[in-house]
Amino acid sequence: MKATVKEENNPRGASVIERLSEEVFTRYARWDSASVTMYLRLGGKVFVAYNGEEVLGGAFLRKLTDELWELTMIGVFPDYRMRGVGKAIMRKILESVRGEIYLHVSVDNSPAIKLYEDFGFLKVKRISRFYSTGEDAYLMVLKRTPRRPEKESDVRG
Repeated sequence: MKATVKEENNPRGASVIERLSEEVFTRYARWDSASVTMYLRLGGKVFVAYNGEEVLGGAFLRKLTDELWELTMIGVFPDYRMRGVGKAIMRKILESVRGEIYLHVSVDNSPAIKLYEDFGFLKVKRISRFYSTGEDAYLMVLKRTPRRPEKESDVRG
């Protein structure tokens, strides 16, 4: 299956994140489309994976600064897992976002941890009882060189 990943910083993208939150991350606090939309107005990003018109999964990043992002959610609907959809989403994120990215992941979520490690994320810290479920989480970080201006005139504006 070929997954096409698009940046969807709009109501459609926000509704995909809400649906993922409801259907995939059932044990955790929910992201509703209004909250996602608020973060999109602050520079956040949503990525949605498609096969034709069919939604396979998506990701939501909050922008903290120009060079620091939080990968708040990445998920693939159950029928499409283990088909490279998560990798396609991660590739698109890394093409589109500059700077460091951090995330939290349940210590029991081996497939997600492997995905993140495959893309260069490192475990920085284990946080006890991070989730409302009482589960521990790893703080993982992808450190990247900050984007540098192409020309000196880019610095001056």
